[in-house]
Amino acid sequence: MDDYFARQAWVQESAGTYADLEARTENNRNVQWRHPIGEVVSALAAEGLRLEFLHEHDVSLFPRFSSFERSADGYYRFPEGRPRVPLMYSLRASRTWSARGKTR
Repeated sequence: MDDYFARQAWVQESAGTYADLEARTENNRNVQWRHPIGEVVSALAAEGLRLEFLHEHDVSLFPRFSSFERSADGYYRFPEGRPRVPLMYSLRASRTWSARGKTR
């Protein structure tokens, strides 16, 4: 996965899981799609949700790339000296409800 804006699915065959790369698994086909942040935020807005926050993080919960190193805090990062880039994000969105249960 090297093109942030690619629209096609990324398909790979590999054993293990993101939580345990050495896990014995039987069904090893993995299909993923990219969802750029703009697409996610636009989908929330289209549903009438209000974005309360969007935070970017320079860590990963698993060793997504072979060059990742595990830090003392348990998160995975690119090695020291590499550019820091967002690897995850968190957001919160909400919908305002009226007394009649409909969105405003």
